[in-house]
Amino acid sequence: MTKVRTILYAEDDLVVLTVYKKRLEHAGFHVIPAHDGLEAIKNLSIFVPDLVLLDLMMPKFNGEEVLQFIRNNPRFAKVPVIILSTNSIRDVAQEPVLEQADQRLIKSQCTAESLVEAIQYLLAGVEAEKTEQPVSEIEDSFSSLFSTTTA
Repeated sequence: MTKVRTILYAEDDLVVLTVYKKRLEHAGFHVIPAHDGLEAIKNLSIFVPDLVLLDLMMPKFNGEEVLQFIRNNPRFAKVPVIILSTNSIRDVAQEPVLEQADQRLIKSQCTAESLVEAIQYLLAGVEAEKTEQPVSEIEDSFSSLFSTTTA
């Protein structure tokens, strides 16, 4: 039995969020929606998702700020991040913080199927990376996870 993967999806456009959320759930993912950057950061303080899907233009904290929060926190070091935003992503794609995303997709050029494929590809890479770790490193990461969540 395969593990259900959890995706944190930060998107302020309710229509876009609903469409992609349904498609991702149909593909077997558990999707936690966040309607703005603040809600995304609050969710990240509660759990570590398998992947973050992130819009750039959001209220409260924008996607760039959320990405910075993720990449500056060792707890999320292995969590892949996909930026899914409008055409304006071309204008900001050279920003150093945005280069820290694992993939950048433009909404107008991205179908639900291509998004699912991108997510599966990134998660397969993370899974392959996990199996290459020695058991002692995996045990250490679990013990540090429990020590940070109980503190």
